[in-house]
Amino acid sequence: MPCQLSRTFQSVNKLGAVPTSHRTVLVSSLITAVALGGCAELAGLPGAVGAGQLSPPSVTLEGVTLARSPGQGELLAYFCPQVVGIPLVCQGFFGRAPAPDQLSVAFDVRFKISNPNRMPLPLGSVLTAVTLFPGAGNQRLGAACMQLCPNGPGTCGDPANACQSSTHDVRSMSDFQGAAANLMISEGLALGSGGAPSFVAPQIAAAGDLEATGRFSFTPAELLAVLRQLADRSVDQLRSGQAITLSVPYRLEGTVWFDGGSLGRIAVPWGPLEGIWTIPTNAIR
Repeated sequence: MPCQLSRTFQSVNKLGAVPTSHRTVLVSSLITAVALGGCAELAGLPGAVGAGQLSPPSVTLEGVTLARSPGQGELLAYFCPQVVGIPLVCQGFFGRAPAPDQLSVAFDVRFKISNPNRMPLPLGSVLTAVTLFPGAGNQRLGAACMQLCPNGPGTCGDPANACQSSTHDVRSMSDFQGAAANLMISEGLALGSGGAPSFVAPQIAAAGDLEATGRFSFTPAELLAVLRQLADRSVDQLRSGQAITLSVPYRLEGTVWFDGGSLGRIAVPWGPLEGIWTIPTNAIR
Protein backbone atom coordinates (compact mmCIF):
# COMPACT_ATOMS: atom_id res chain seq x y z
CA MET A 1 0.00 0.00 0.00
CA PRO A 2 1.55 3.35 -1.06
CA CYS A 3 0.88 5.13 2.22
CA GLN A 4 0.30 4.13 5.82
CA LEU A 5 -3.04 4.50 7.54
CA SER A 6 -1.37 6.58 10.24
CA ARG A 7 -0.80 9.34 7.70
CA THR A 8 -4.54 9.46 7.13
CA PHE A 9 -5.16 10.22 10.81
CA GLN A 10 -2.33 12.76 10.83
CA SER A 11 -4.13 14.65 8.06
CA VAL A 12 -7.44 14.50 9.93
CA ASN A 13 -5.89 15.61 13.22
CA LYS A 14 -5.01 18.92 11.58
CA LEU A 15 -8.71 19.71 11.14
CA GLY A 16 -9.31 21.11 14.59
CA ALA A 17 -11.90 23.63 13.39
CA VAL A 18 -14.05 21.06 11.62
CA PRO A 19 -17.21 19.93 13.51
CA THR A 20 -17.06 16.46 15.02
CA SER A 21 -19.83 15.08 12.80
CA HIS A 22 -18.02 16.29 9.69
CA ARG A 23 -14.73 14.87 10.91
CA THR A 24 -16.37 11.45 11.32
CA VAL A 25 -17.52 11.49 7.70
CA LEU A 26 -14.09 12.66 6.54
CA VAL A 27 -12.27 9.92 8.48
CA SER A 28 -14.52 7.32 6.85
CA SER A 29 -13.84 8.79 3.39
CA LEU A 30 -10.11 8.88 3.97
CA ILE A 31 -9.95 5.27 5.17
CA THR A 32 -11.98 4.13 2.14
CA ALA A 33 -9.68 6.06 -0.22
CA VAL A 34 -6.59 4.49 1.32
CA ALA A 35 -8.06 1.02 1.09
CA LEU A 36 -9.07 1.43 -2.55
CA GLY A 37 -6.31 3.42 -4.17
CA GLY A 38 -3.58 4.69 -1.88
CA CYS A 39 -2.46 8.22 -1.16
CA ALA A 40 -2.81 9.62 -4.65
CA GLU A 41 -6.60 9.76 -4.31
CA LEU A 42 -6.44 11.84 -1.12
CA ALA A 43 -5.31 15.03 -2.80
CA GLY A 44 -8.77 16.37 -3.64
CA LEU A 45 -10.40 15.81 -0.23
CA PRO A 46 -11.17 18.88 1.89
CA GLY A 47 -8.71 19.36 4.72
CA ALA A 48 -5.98 17.22 3.21
CA VAL A 49 -3.47 20.06 3.66
CA GLY A 50 -4.04 21.93 6.91
CA ALA A 51 -7.54 23.40 6.72
CA GLY A 52 -7.34 23.85 2.93
CA GLN A 53 -7.39 21.63 -0.11
CA LEU A 54 -4.63 20.22 -2.34
CA SER A 55 -5.78 20.71 -5.91
CA PRO A 56 -4.23 19.17 -9.01
CA PRO A 57 -2.05 21.59 -10.98
CA SER A 58 -2.98 22.39 -14.56
CA VAL A 59 -0.67 21.13 -17.30
CA THR A 60 -0.93 22.89 -20.67
CA LEU A 61 0.86 21.41 -23.66
CA GLU A 62 2.19 24.45 -25.52
CA GLY A 63 4.01 22.85 -28.43
CA VAL A 64 6.20 20.10 -29.84
CA THR A 65 9.25 20.79 -32.02
CA LEU A 66 12.20 18.91 -33.45
CA ALA A 67 15.27 19.74 -31.37
CA ARG A 68 17.86 17.63 -33.18
CA SER A 69 17.69 16.06 -36.60
CA PRO A 70 19.84 15.11 -39.59
CA GLY A 71 19.12 16.90 -42.85
CA GLN A 72 17.13 15.17 -45.56
CA GLY A 73 20.27 14.87 -47.70
CA GLU A 74 22.03 12.87 -44.96
CA LEU A 75 19.14 10.45 -44.71
CA LEU A 76 18.93 10.02 -48.45
CA ALA A 77 22.66 9.31 -48.57
CA TYR A 78 22.13 6.69 -45.88
CA PHE A 79 19.08 4.98 -47.39
CA CYS A 80 19.86 5.12 -51.11
CA PRO A 81 22.52 2.35 -51.11
CA GLN A 82 20.17 0.11 -49.11
CA VAL A 83 17.09 0.46 -51.31
CA VAL A 84 18.79 1.01 -54.68
CA GLY A 85 21.73 -1.33 -54.13
CA ILE A 86 24.29 0.67 -56.15
CA PRO A 87 26.45 2.54 -53.60
CA LEU A 88 28.63 4.40 -56.12
CA VAL A 89 25.60 5.75 -57.99
CA CYS A 90 23.99 6.82 -54.71
CA GLN A 91 27.20 8.51 -53.56
CA GLY A 92 27.28 10.48 -56.78
CA PHE A 93 23.72 11.68 -56.18
CA PHE A 94 23.66 12.27 -52.42
CA GLY A 95 27.22 11.97 -51.11
CA ARG A 96 28.85 9.49 -48.77
CA ALA A 97 26.51 7.61 -46.45
CA PRO A 98 26.82 8.72 -42.80
CA ALA A 99 27.12 6.34 -39.87
CA PRO A 100 23.81 5.54 -38.09
CA ASP A 101 24.89 7.26 -34.86
CA GLN A 102 25.15 10.54 -36.81
CA LEU A 103 21.42 10.42 -37.55
CA SER A 104 20.04 11.14 -34.08
CA VAL A 105 16.60 12.75 -33.79
CA ALA A 106 15.22 14.44 -30.66
CA PHE A 107 12.11 16.46 -29.94
CA ASP A 108 11.04 18.94 -27.27
CA VAL A 109 7.66 18.94 -25.50
CA ARG A 110 6.88 22.34 -23.99
CA PHE A 111 4.58 22.58 -20.96
CA LYS A 112 3.15 25.38 -18.87
CA ILE A 113 2.33 24.20 -15.35
CA SER A 114 0.21 26.21 -12.90
CA ASN A 115 0.04 25.38 -9.20
CA PRO A 116 -3.23 26.60 -7.59
CA ASN A 117 -2.20 25.55 -4.07
CA ARG A 118 -0.86 27.64 -1.20
CA MET A 119 2.23 25.47 -0.94
CA PRO A 120 5.06 24.68 -3.40
CA LEU A 121 4.65 21.44 -5.28
CA PRO A 122 7.65 19.49 -6.65
CA LEU A 123 7.40 17.93 -10.08
CA GLY A 124 7.98 14.19 -9.86
CA SER A 125 8.00 12.40 -13.21
CA VAL A 126 6.83 12.79 -16.81
CA LEU A 127 5.47 9.97 -18.94
CA THR A 128 5.56 10.55 -22.69
CA ALA A 129 4.22 8.11 -25.27
CA VAL A 130 4.58 8.61 -29.00
CA THR A 131 2.84 6.75 -31.81
CA LEU A 132 4.52 7.10 -35.20
CA PHE A 133 2.17 6.74 -38.18
CA PRO A 134 -0.96 6.60 -35.95
CA GLY A 135 -3.91 4.83 -37.54
CA ALA A 136 -1.73 3.01 -40.06
CA GLY A 137 -0.99 -0.69 -40.13
CA ASN A 138 2.73 0.00 -39.73
CA GLN A 139 2.45 2.29 -36.71
CA ARG A 140 5.16 2.18 -34.05
CA LEU A 141 4.64 2.96 -30.36
CA GLY A 142 7.28 4.15 -27.95
CA ALA A 143 7.09 5.32 -24.32
CA ALA A 144 9.60 6.85 -21.93
CA CYS A 145 9.45 7.72 -18.23
CA MET A 146 11.44 10.75 -17.10
CA GLN A 147 11.99 10.45 -13.33
CA LEU A 148 12.95 13.74 -11.67
CA CYS A 149 14.62 13.80 -8.23
CA PRO A 150 15.36 16.81 -5.97
CA ASN A 151 19.04 15.85 -5.77
CA GLY A 152 19.44 14.43 -9.25
CA PRO A 153 19.17 10.95 -10.78
CA GLY A 154 19.00 7.98 -8.44
CA THR A 155 18.22 10.00 -5.30
CA CYS A 156 14.47 9.35 -5.02
CA GLY A 157 12.04 6.44 -5.28
CA ASP A 158 12.08 3.24 -7.26
CA PRO A 159 12.31 4.11 -11.00
CA ALA A 160 9.99 1.19 -11.78
CA ASN A 161 7.15 3.00 -10.00
CA ALA A 162 7.90 6.52 -11.24
CA CYS A 163 5.32 6.44 -14.06
CA GLN A 164 2.82 3.97 -12.61
CA SER A 165 -0.52 4.99 -11.15
CA SER A 166 -3.03 3.38 -8.82
CA THR A 167 -5.97 4.93 -10.66
CA HIS A 168 -7.39 4.07 -14.07
CA ASP A 169 -8.27 7.72 -14.77
CA VAL A 170 -4.77 8.57 -16.03
CA ARG A 171 -2.37 6.92 -18.44
CA SER A 172 0.61 5.18 -16.86
CA MET A 173 3.48 3.10 -18.21
CA SER A 174 1.47 -0.10 -17.87
CA ASP A 175 -0.99 1.27 -20.44
CA PHE A 176 1.78 1.18 -23.07
CA GLN A 177 3.01 -2.37 -22.66
CA GLY A 178 3.11 -2.76 -26.44
CA ALA A 179 5.67 0.02 -26.80
CA ALA A 180 8.99 -0.78 -28.44
CA ALA A 181 11.56 -1.04 -25.65
CA ASN A 182 14.27 0.99 -27.39
CA LEU A 183 12.38 3.39 -29.61
CA MET A 184 12.51 6.44 -27.32
CA ILE A 185 14.53 7.65 -24.33
CA SER A 186 14.26 10.74 -22.11
CA GLU A 187 17.06 13.31 -21.99
CA GLY A 188 15.82 15.51 -19.14
CA LEU A 189 13.82 18.64 -18.38
CA ALA A 190 14.86 22.25 -18.98
CA LEU A 191 13.23 25.27 -17.31
CA GLY A 192 12.15 28.39 -19.14
CA SER A 193 13.20 28.97 -22.72
CA GLY A 194 16.81 27.83 -22.40
CA GLY A 195 19.26 25.84 -20.37
CA ALA A 196 20.48 22.29 -20.62
CA PRO A 197 18.03 19.50 -19.77
CA SER A 198 18.61 17.73 -16.45
CA PHE A 199 16.90 15.19 -14.20
CA VAL A 200 16.70 17.50 -11.16
CA ALA A 201 13.10 17.95 -9.98
CA PRO A 202 11.92 21.59 -10.04
CA GLN A 203 9.36 23.06 -7.65
CA ILE A 204 6.32 24.96 -8.81
CA ALA A 205 5.92 27.90 -6.43
CA ALA A 206 2.75 28.35 -4.38
CA ALA A 207 0.11 29.92 -6.65
CA GLY A 208 2.82 30.08 -9.31
CA ASP A 209 3.55 29.01 -12.86
CA LEU A 210 6.43 27.09 -14.40
CA GLU A 211 7.44 26.74 -18.03
CA ALA A 212 9.34 23.53 -18.69
CA THR A 213 10.56 21.64 -21.74
CA GLY A 214 11.03 17.88 -21.73
CA ARG A 215 13.45 16.48 -24.29
CA PHE A 216 13.08 12.98 -25.72
CA SER A 217 15.11 11.27 -28.41
CA PHE A 218 14.76 8.29 -30.71
CA THR A 219 17.48 5.67 -30.78
CA PRO A 220 18.92 5.81 -34.32
CA ALA A 221 18.56 2.10 -35.08
CA GLU A 222 14.86 2.04 -34.20
CA LEU A 223 14.00 5.30 -35.95
CA LEU A 224 15.93 4.37 -39.09
CA ALA A 225 13.90 1.16 -39.28
CA VAL A 226 10.75 3.32 -39.28
CA LEU A 227 12.06 5.76 -41.88
CA ARG A 228 13.23 2.90 -44.10
CA GLN A 229 9.56 2.32 -44.93
CA LEU A 230 9.42 5.78 -46.51
CA ALA A 231 12.59 5.16 -48.49
CA ASP A 232 11.31 1.81 -49.78
CA ARG A 233 8.26 3.53 -51.24
CA SER A 234 10.46 5.98 -53.13
CA VAL A 235 12.99 3.61 -54.69
CA ASP A 236 12.32 4.88 -58.24
CA GLN A 237 12.97 8.51 -57.25
CA LEU A 238 16.17 7.56 -55.40
CA ARG A 239 17.39 5.49 -58.35
CA SER A 240 17.14 8.58 -60.55
CA GLY A 241 18.73 10.87 -57.97
CA GLN A 242 15.55 12.72 -57.03
CA ALA A 243 15.19 14.12 -53.53
CA ILE A 244 12.18 12.95 -51.51
CA THR A 245 10.44 14.48 -48.51
CA LEU A 246 10.57 12.43 -45.33
CA SER A 247 7.59 13.23 -43.09
CA VAL A 248 6.47 11.27 -40.05
CA PRO A 249 2.94 11.67 -38.60
CA TYR A 250 2.84 11.31 -34.81
CA ARG A 251 0.55 11.31 -31.77
CA LEU A 252 1.83 12.32 -28.34
CA GLU A 253 0.20 11.78 -24.94
CA GLY A 254 1.19 11.20 -21.36
CA THR A 255 0.97 12.10 -17.69
CA VAL A 256 2.81 14.40 -15.28
CA TRP A 257 3.15 13.37 -11.62
CA PHE A 258 3.66 15.81 -8.74
CA ASP A 259 5.00 14.96 -5.29
CA GLY A 260 2.37 15.64 -2.63
CA GLY A 261 4.60 14.53 0.25
CA SER A 262 2.81 12.40 2.83
CA LEU A 263 -0.37 12.65 0.74
CA GLY A 264 1.19 10.72 -2.11
CA ARG A 265 1.47 11.72 -5.76
CA ILE A 266 -0.89 13.73 -7.94
CA ALA A 267 -1.24 12.60 -11.55
CA VAL A 268 -2.33 15.02 -14.29
CA PRO A 269 -2.79 13.67 -17.85
CA TRP A 270 -1.87 15.64 -20.98
CA GLY A 271 -2.60 15.24 -24.69
CA PRO A 272 -3.21 13.60 -27.01
CA LEU A 273 -1.71 15.86 -29.64
CA GLU A 274 -1.27 14.89 -33.30
CA GLY A 275 1.04 16.43 -35.88
CA ILE A 276 3.66 15.74 -38.54
CA TRP A 277 7.43 15.93 -38.22
CA THR A 278 9.07 16.81 -41.53
CA ILE A 279 12.80 16.13 -41.65
CA PRO A 280 14.38 19.54 -42.39
CA THR A 281 16.51 20.29 -45.44
CA ASN A 282 19.43 21.26 -43.22
CA ALA A 283 20.46 19.37 -40.09
CA ILE A 284 19.54 20.61 -36.61
CA ARG A 285 22.39 19.99 -34.18
